[in-house]
Amino acid sequence: MAEYTISSEYGSLFGMDVHARSTTVRGFDFATGETRTKRFGDCPEPALIAEWMQEGFTGPHYAAYESGCTGFHMCRELRELGVDCDVVAASTIARSTDDKKRKNDRRDAKRLLSEMLSPEPSYSTVWLPDEECEGERDLVRARHDARQALKKSRQQANAILLRHGLAWNEKAPSGRLKTTWGRDHVKWIESQSLPGSAQIALQHYLDAISEQAALARKLDAVVREHAALPRWKPAVDALSHVKGIDVPSAFLLAVEFGDFSRFDGGRAVSCWAGLVPSSSDSADKHANGHITKSGNPYVRGALIEGLSNMHVRKSEAKKLRKGQEVSGSVRRLCRQCDMRMAERHERMSKEGKQANVIKVALANEMVRWVWAIGLAVEREQAS
Repeated sequence: MAEYTISSEYGSLFGMDVHARSTTVRGFDFATGETRTKRFGDCPEPALIAEWMQEGFTGPHYAAYESGCTGFHMCRELRELGVDCDVVAASTIARSTDDKKRKNDRRDAKRLLSEMLSPEPSYSTVWLPDEECEGERDLVRARHDARQALKKSRQQANAILLRHGLAWNEKAPSGRLKTTWGRDHVKWIESQSLPGSAQIALQHYLDAISEQAALARKLDAVVREHAALPRWKPAVDALSHVKGIDVPSAFLLAVEFGDFSRFDGGRAVSCWAGLVPSSSDSADKHANGHITKSGNPYVRGALIEGLSNMHVRKSEAKKLRKGQEVSGSVRRLCRQCDMRMAERHERMSKEGKQANVIKVALANEMVRWVWAIGLAVEREQAS
């Protein structure tokens, strides 16, 4: 995200509140000083909104609306129609207590326009991905949702067994507990007989698990196929050479970043991933709190999940898989990342830090390594 300062080149500004079936626009004309508001209903086309802007206000025109479930299609189409448009990060719009108590579309559009007219606007704009990149984001997020649904169904099946006093406790020859949801665990669950309707409920969860596992495998295959496309392969090959990042995770990182060069520093990357600590400053008191979690949850989750096996990692460098192409300089950068993560994990563990604290701290640094590696790949491709 980048901070935006209103330029004098625009003749009119528009704050928009965009919903699925309606859009409220509040515009200000610099030439006349006039402010007008209009609500467009019945799923309005961007062309209708652009026509109202261009016919009633002095050009050039600039519009902005808050990020949300409506995505980027409105922004793209307004730009094609000659209206410069941006999407604003909703978390960067300041709101008063009164705004929160009396929220409506007109007030939201007015608040955004006021921010745009401010001599020191505090909001930030969101990087606009192209349609291909946005489609790949939808794909990796669908895979994430499928795996989360599978995880939830497994938890529900385990819960119903536990309520009837049944817990998995099979040991391997080494004495360690056998993994759950492996072949032996599934056979054990299927062999259980619960009283009455409980057996029907358990079978429902088992059927759901079977269907969701098949869907997850299908999406895994599609993700790997798309990860090999020319646009994504260089970044995926490089990022998957880092320990804790497999091909699907590398593809997720590549499409969520979209363009690694859009960030101007590591701090901006950490903020975007929501991995920086919240802070409270008042007078001479300063305190850091939990991480903000206000950024990209998919990137944050993928990195933290990949760091969960730090305590059992081997010291050897990760080997290249068949067909993986990574230059020597990028491989050295990946190796530096692995060694830095291992060194910091060992140090923080000796200091007695909690496991989750360690993972989050490492993720905060690792997202910067991911950015640096992706940036190096982009520069190689450009040259």
